[in-house]
Amino acid sequence: MPLQIIRNDITKVKADAIVNTANPKPVVGAGTDTAVYKAAGEQMLLAARKRIGDIAPGQAVETPAYNLDAKFIIHTVCVAWNDGKSGEFDVLSDCYFNSLTLAANLGCKSVAFPLIGTGSYRFPREDAIGIAKDIIEKFLFAKGSSMDVMLVLFDKESVKSGESLADKIKAYIDDNYVENAVVDEYGFTAEDLREMSALKRRRERFEETRGTGNLRMHRLEVKSPEDAVLDVQKSFTERLFELAEERGVKDSELYGGKYERFFSKQALSKMRADRDYHPSKYVSVVVCLVLRLNLHETLDLLERAGFTLSHSRKADIVVRACIENGVYDVYKVNAKLEEYGCETLRQIK
Repeated sequence: MPLQIIRNDITKVKADAIVNTANPKPVVGAGTDTAVYKAAGEQMLLAARKRIGDIAPGQAVETPAYNLDAKFIIHTVCVAWNDGKSGEFDVLSDCYFNSLTLAANLGCKSVAFPLIGTGSYRFPREDAIGIAKDIIEKFLFAKGSSMDVMLVLFDKESVKSGESLADKIKAYIDDNYVENAVVDEYGFTAEDLREMSALKRRRERFEETRGTGNLRMHRLEVKSPEDAVLDVQKSFTERLFELAEERGVKDSELYGGKYERFFSKQALSKMRADRDYHPSKYVSVVVCLVLRLNLHETLDLLERAGFTLSHSRKADIVVRACIENGVYDVYKVNAKLEEYGCETLRQIK
C-alpha cells in the first residue's frame, strides 16, 4: 500500500526520508523536533539547520539524516491552530504537499510523516489526519507515484482518533441497511417496509383491544391542484441560505478552508443567482455537513433538491450514521465510506 498509517516512534522508522515538524527558526523546537534532533545527533543536525536559516510556513527543506535510519530529514513548518479560519488548513496542506514534492525530487522511494501540527501547535487530530490522508493520496494518484508513504502516529489518542464512534456507526449501518430481495424485486423502499410493519403491528394491537378484525381507516386530505401550487416550499438554495444565516455561516465558510476541494465558489455563485439551481447529491450532502444539520434537517434540505438518503443504499446509510452520531467532518465521513467500500463524497470540478 502506498499509504500506511502506523503507530510508532518516527525516529525509529526506516525510510528514505523522515519528515520533521520544524521550528521556523534554526533552533531545536519541542515535541517531534526535539526527538528528531536527539536521535539524529543534535549538534550535527543543528549545524546543518543553521546553514539553511529560517523556514517559512508550509515550506519544506532537507538535511542529511545523520544517525537516523534514513537518507534525509525533511523539515517543514506548520502554524499554530487558531480557529480554522486563518489559513491553517492551507499551511498544513502545503506542509504535506511540499514535503512529498521534495521527497520525490530527492529520489526517495519511501517517506515517513508525523502527524504534523498536533503537538504544541494544537491542530485538532481529526482534521490533521483527514488533511494528511487527503493530500498524500491525491499527490500519489496525481503523480502516478509508487512511493511508500507512512503516517506515523505516536500517541494512542491519535491512533484511536474517531474510533470511539466506530461501534455506534457499525451498529447503525447493520440495523438500517436493507439488502432484501423484496426491495429490488418489487420496488419497495426500506421506509415502505418499516411503515408496512408498523401498520401491521398497529392493526394487531387494535384487533386485540377491540376484539374485531375491522380496522377504522382515516381518509387523507387531498389538496386540489390549485391549493398544491400555493403550497410550494422554498427551493433548495433558498432554504440553504436561510439555514446558513440562522447558524451564522458565511459563504466563505461553505467553500473555503478544508471544504474547498468539495464545493466551489462558482457553484455558490450559481446558487445565489438561480433559486432553482442545485449541485450534485453528494455536494449537497457536504453542504449539510458544513452546516451541521441534524438528520431531519438534512433529509428536508436534500428533498428540496430531489435527493434523499436511502435505507437501501449503503453509502447513504453510512452518511446517515455519521450525521446521527454527530460526525460532520467531511474527511471522517469519507474515511467511513472507504471503510465500508463505498464511493467517497464527490468533488466539484
